[in-house]
Amino acid sequence: MIKQMLLTALALLSFTASGKEQHARWLDNTFRIDPSVKEVTLFIEREAPSVPVVLIKPDGSKLYYQRHPDNVSWASTDKRDVITLWQPQPGPWQATGKIAGEHAITLLSVFHLQLDALPNRVFQNEVIQLNGQLAYKNTTLDANYYLDGLSLKALLYAENPQNQDAFSRAPVELGTFKDNGTGADAIPGDGIMTAEVIFDALPGDYLFQAEVSNGVLARYVQHTLLLYPQPVRARFTTPDSERNWRIELETDSDVLADSLVVTGELINPLEQSVTISGQGTSIALPAARQPGNYRWQGKAYVTTMDGREIQIKLKDQVVRVVAPLPEPFAGSAAQTPPAPLWQQWWLWAALALVVISAVAGLWWRKRRKQPK
Repeated sequence: MIKQMLLTALALLSFTASGKEQHARWLDNTFRIDPSVKEVTLFIEREAPSVPVVLIKPDGSKLYYQRHPDNVSWASTDKRDVITLWQPQPGPWQATGKIAGEHAITLLSVFHLQLDALPNRVFQNEVIQLNGQLAYKNTTLDANYYLDGLSLKALLYAENPQNQDAFSRAPVELGTFKDNGTGADAIPGDGIMTAEVIFDALPGDYLFQAEVSNGVLARYVQHTLLLYPQPVRARFTTPDSERNWRIELETDSDVLADSLVVTGELINPLEQSVTISGQGTSIALPAARQPGNYRWQGKAYVTTMDGREIQIKLKDQVVRVVAPLPEPFAGSAAQTPPAPLWQQWWLWAALALVVISAVAGLWWRKRRKQPK
């Protein structure tokens, strides 16, 4: 792969010497940069461990890892130098140091970042799998070599930041692309970096940007984006007397309600987890026997009105379930109607006592008033 990239790079840079002279110069770690080249990046492999190389310019001056002008970016590890030159001086250049092999210097002058196109209509909290790759012309760069130390991030910048306070202007990081065969990435080391991007931001106008960089190489793609409101929302019902409850889903007119499928995880107060899945706008849950906090996280899969299958990350929720009422209040006694008034003997006894006390009081007052 490296040898092929080298040959292509040689053709691109329009070396003027013959094939034999080119080979001799590469054996001497010397290479020529054509006047038409405006930017070039050098990948220099060294014996490990070793110190960074020294570059000798066509005019005889030298560039060092620790000391170089602003039009040079230089990253170094114990066995590799990655050097980008902007507006390089045309002519023969030479690299000196413990360079590993006769073809350990590779030059590339045209990098670009390729990224999957976003849908025309993106929703709040929509989950989209995106692939990105760093390419030279139409060739994906070998991840094991060229992408070492690179990171690719997807960012969302709010439009019209002057209308926001200073603490809300930082971009929202939507996801990080990986090429290690984990998560959404299918094949490790194939040069295709994959991310599951979640558009977790308020509806509105944004600038979407994907940027790949390792401190020397930096490429990005960006475009404006209108983020539409989340088309599916979930709420939990209150458990009934039998402790049964449900998830009720509300959908907007942007999606087909009868296409809705929900999956997720519900964790009860005992930290026991159960997988939830169902179709439609009302999904039964396991009975809430245990009072306390239930934690929910899930996704909704639904079809839009224009036929696109989308995935929405539902809001994580903590639902508080109270204990059922005690038995004396919730049992049959609490539902028994009171006895008729004439059957409540204690009321009659109390009334008789009041009457007797009143009569006795009147008699006593009259007796005191009689003359002796």
